Amino acid sequence: MSDNVNFEKIIKTEKRKKWLKTIAVASAVTVIVGGSLFYAVHKQLGRQMVKQAAKQQRQFNIDDLIASPNIVSTSQYFSMTKTTQSTLKSDREKNIDGYRVAYPEKNVTFNTHGIESASAQAPNMYNKNPATKEVIARNRQSQQKEPLFFNVKYERAYQAAKDKKALLEPSISTHEAETLSQLSNTLGEVAITFDKRYSYDDIRQMIPENVMINYYWLGIHSDKLDTMSAAGSYIGLNASDDGTGKLTEGKAEKNEFLGYQGLKSALKQQSGQQTVNNVDIAKDGQKQVSKNLKTAKFAGVIVTGRTQNLAKLDNQKYTFATNVGVTTPIMPYQEPIK
Repeated sequence: MSDNVNFEKIIKTEKRKKWLKTIAVASAVTVIVGGSLFYAVHKQLGRQMVKQAAKQQRQFNIDDLIASPNIVSTSQYFSMTKTTQSTLKSDREKNIDGYRVAYPEKNVTFNTHGIESASAQAPNMYNKNPATKEVIARNRQSQQKEPLFFNVKYERAYQAAKDKKALLEPSISTHEAETLSQLSNTLGEVAITFDKRYSYDDIRQMIPENVMINYYWLGIHSDKLDTMSAAGSYIGLNASDDGTGKLTEGKAEKNEFLGYQGLKSALKQQSGQQTVNNVDIAKDGQKQVSKNLKTAKFAGVIVTGRTQNLAKLDNQKYTFATNVGVTTPIMPYQEPIK
């Protein structure tokens, strides 16, 4: 009887050992599989975040080249808030005749699927003169005044429609440069809209030597975009920051866009990215680019300099409209470029 009892105890003990071993093995497998799965998922998410980071930075670089009128990025950096969320930021500034004026940062927050939020780039528009329908544009963050260009085709279509008593949004072209004569010891920024498109070489010859060419505006091909709609959607190139007003022929590679050739390539890749009033901004720009910089034409420029020199720009025969941007006082310890 005693042997039977001992035998039953031995069987129960062995069963308990096997059961515990099974649980241990199952637990180990669960940990290993779970850990491997977690690692695989984490690795995949990491790859997606790296891909999105590269995509957003590439877009920033394209915008810096073709869609930043006298706005220069001084740095770019990432700030990770979560494993699957990060923010790309860009510090920016304006060159006002050699003076560096701070401009609001640009930022975009993204996850593994794409953009979550981004800083607003289009300026706020306000009525400047209700009687003449003129407007003033200000940066949403800093409330700095933004220089505006005018669509000559739209303005002339407006005038033709007005003559025929057809309905169209009111014209708002301005001549603000002349008002700067009242502002002494100050540097300013002025957007000049030409009466027609001029070649790169012609522009460098016809702009007075006492102002600095900072930016060349490609213009708008469509006659459907009015000034308010087009604000914040300008396509063009920033000039060198040494006061010479030079552009470069540049090149276009897979992840690098430089100069005029970079602008052409970037516009092709930007098709469908931004549409205003049913006008694809990139496709509109493509209709105005030429083979190279020698044959390139532009519809306007942003210039900077002393206010007494800028005020005379409204008297130039090529000036269709002028609009003032940022102004900053001249300091005794820093001489302007011009």
